[in-house]
Amino acid sequence: MSLRFDLSVLADRVAEAVEAEEATLREEQSPWGLDSRAEVRLQADLAARLGAWYEVRREVHYPSTAGKPLSARMRCDLVLSERGRPLRVESSPVGLFDPPDSSGVGEALWLEIKTAHQFREGGVRHGGYGRQWREGVVADLRKMAAEPLIREAALLLIAFTESQAIVEKDLDLFEDLLARREVLAGFRQVRIAAIQDRIGHRVCTMALWPTIQRGDDS
Repeated sequence: MSLRFDLSVLADRVAEAVEAEEATLREEQSPWGLDSRAEVRLQADLAARLGAWYEVRREVHYPSTAGKPLSARMRCDLVLSERGRPLRVESSPVGLFDPPDSSGVGEALWLEIKTAHQFREGGVRHGGYGRQWREGVVADLRKMAAEPLIREAALLLIAFTESQAIVEKDLDLFEDLLARREVLAGFRQVRIAAIQDRIGHRVCTMALWPTIQRGDDS
């Protein structure tokens, strides 16, 4: 199956977005860093930055939940499609005011985003550092891989740690966990950005895994 999205390129653009946000904070001499932002805020920041290269939609309902009450429908953090071809949601025909050249569900990249922090505010070690992302990442990978109408999907982990060595060890341990649980994911793309130390974090690591979609022949 040919893929529309190069995850190596996407990883570069995510890293560029994070570095741009970090540079802005340094210029502003902000007492707060990226590591103090809530997960939803970081998702919004990324969506705004990635809009320079992709059409971006946030909080899109998964296609398999169509017809269920809105409160029961799972949503994907970001959905990316080619510039000039915004995502056409649901399966309804193109309407009069819809873009004439839109992207269907299977032509977009569905992206879930998780964050992890080694420290809390005040420099206190986060007791759930490993747990806060390992279980969530596994769940999201399974959720996306089970969507038969989605052809391309990926999981982005943004981890804040005191050193690169710590997160590299944890990424290897996590992939061992995926193997034990028989969760299929592709080769990871990793990018590293230095951040100003405010609460103990000096490194922001962005790890991107493609899912192995149902019906994928690759």
